[in-house]
Amino acid sequence: MANRRTRKGVLDWWQTVLDETKDLVDDSIDRLRDEVDDEDKDELSDDISELKKAVADLNAKLDRLASERK
Repeated sequence: MANRRTRKGVLDWWQTVLDETKDLVDDSIDRLRDEVDDEDKDELSDDISELKKAVADLNAKLDRLASERK
């Protein structure tokens, strides 16, 4: 009987270790993803700003060409 309890105790302990390790790894991955996402957001924001400026410049050129044709 004691052998079963000991085995169950070891299995419970091992399950706890595995659960805690999995939680630690999951949290670490989430933090890394958040850091990468923040960097990507900054780069994306810069790209969007550049694209908006390029579109505005293109619209200005098209407006100028359209007014010259009239």
